[in-house]
Amino acid sequence: MEDLITEWIPFILGLLSVLLCYLYYTYGFNRAPEEIDASPNTDSDDQKPAEGQPQKPALKLKKLPPQKKKEVKDTYTHPWLLSSLKGHSGEIQDMDFSSNGKQLGSCASDRAVMLWSVKTFTEKNHRSVRANIEFDSATRIRWSPDSKAFIIAMETANTVQVYKVGKKSDGTLGNFEQILTFPSAHKTNIINIGIACNGHFIMSCSDDTMIVVWDLKGQKLATIDTLHINNYYACVSPCGRFIAASGFTPDVRIWEVCFTKTSEFKEVKRAFELKGHTSGIYHFSFSSDSTRMVTVSKDNTWKLWDTNIEYSKGQEPYLLKSGTHGINSKCISALSPDGRTIAIATTTAADIFLYSAVTGELQAELKEVHPDPIRSILFSPDGLEEAKKNANNASMKDRLQNQIDEAKSVLKTFGKC
Repeated sequence: MEDLITEWIPFILGLLSVLLCYLYYTYGFNRAPEEIDASPNTDSDDQKPAEGQPQKPALKLKKLPPQKKKEVKDTYTHPWLLSSLKGHSGEIQDMDFSSNGKQLGSCASDRAVMLWSVKTFTEKNHRSVRANIEFDSATRIRWSPDSKAFIIAMETANTVQVYKVGKKSDGTLGNFEQILTFPSAHKTNIINIGIACNGHFIMSCSDDTMIVVWDLKGQKLATIDTLHINNYYACVSPCGRFIAASGFTPDVRIWEVCFTKTSEFKEVKRAFELKGHTSGIYHFSFSSDSTRMVTVSKDNTWKLWDTNIEYSKGQEPYLLKSGTHGINSKCISALSPDGRTIAIATTTAADIFLYSAVTGELQAELKEVHPDPIRSILFSPDGLEEAKKNANNASMKDRLQNQIDEAKSVLKTFGKC
């Protein structure tokens, strides 16, 4: 009998354990939701006001008035400061002087392009013409050599558009209208555009390794692979013969765009290179007659070059002067038309440094010129007509006159199909 009880005790204990677990599960877990349901609820009938008792009106949230951005007041002063142009509501992306020096074009992130009359810079009211780019914005702007049209690089469409500038009866700037859109050719963002002073071609450059050469009707003439790994900058030389490009590699490469005597496109061929930096070249600039170039590099140096050479005979550019700019970030440059002054600015701050191209010494520092980082710096141009007047010899005058005549004849067909 004792053995039978001993055998049944574990079985009975196990059965009791199962029963206790069942009871706990039934009255423990299932009871919690009931207690929750019995808790006060704002939507229950108990919470409704009694009949005849007035209901409290629901609280209405007051709409806050929109906060206006405080305009940053331009407090910069300097003895050299001539004027401050105000009209854009977004960040300035680029600007360009017309070849005759009478107009300045600017484009900004506010989708607007503004054309300014230079002769009113000294006046209180600055004369300008403004228009918006439909469904897009311009990142680059360049004037045509005859100052009657300009081209822009479009940010979203990533292509080039041509605009014609009208004139009023009194000779001042009138409205401008779009006359041509180039086909899409670049796979990455366009970083710069340019027009040859003789009106033979238009250049566009993207941040991969691609440069496209176009005619004035938007037809592709040639494609250049710069082999820079990444392009940092490219432009057309003021003389209209060359396209130059810099990038990740420590050199500037220059190509000549060749045409026949009847102004028909012939070829694009490698001309010469500027070698001497030890790191990538952020930016470079030409003098107005294309005989000088300045380069600024990631290696914290700038270099001035004599590019008035006969490269077809194997002549190499001469290094005239070198200096240290000490800027540890991306920077841009500008070379004065006479090639005697170098301006360098960082794109992460608002400081400009002026160097003598003769002695290499720092001549002046312009600190905190703008409340935002600098995007572009320019010297006002002499213009072809003015350059012709200042030419030192007959051959230079003849060459400039030929450029003027050639530009006038070719640009009559600008935008025509």
